Amino acid sequence: MKKFEFPLSRVLDWRQTLARIEELKLERLYAELRAIESREAELLAERSRSERAAAEARSQTGSELAALDAFRRFAIAEHTRLEQLRAESKKRIADQIGVVALKRRDVRLLEHLKDRRMGEWNRDLAREIETQAGEIYLAKWDRG
Repeated sequence: MKKFEFPLSRVLDWRQTLARIEELKLERLYAELRAIESREAELLAERSRSERAAAEARSQTGSELAALDAFRRFAIAEHTRLEQLRAESKKRIADQIGVVALKRRDVRLLEHLKDRRMGEWNRDLAREIETQAGEIYLAKWDRG
């Protein structure tokens, strides 16, 4: 009997490649989200440090107070912008999770089909071996 060959193996390989590409896109989106969250944490820490330094200062000039207020307004605006970016990033992640799930499902369907075909091939092989063994036994018995 000939060796097992799955006629859709190239399609399976292609779908596995597509699934991996989508998984890599998802990993990139998660990295983007982590970068946004990291930037937000840095911003909040810097704002906290500047407010603490301003509170500890004994005397402040008008320009120092103006600079602190400008930074505080910038930090609030940047925080709002980063929140919006985080929300958009989470939406893209959710969408990409759906795409990855579909690609993985496509791969699993072909893998399941391949497994079924392999099982059928193994059963046919076992039958062929059994038939050949029977024929060999009968041939030996007939000669004897």
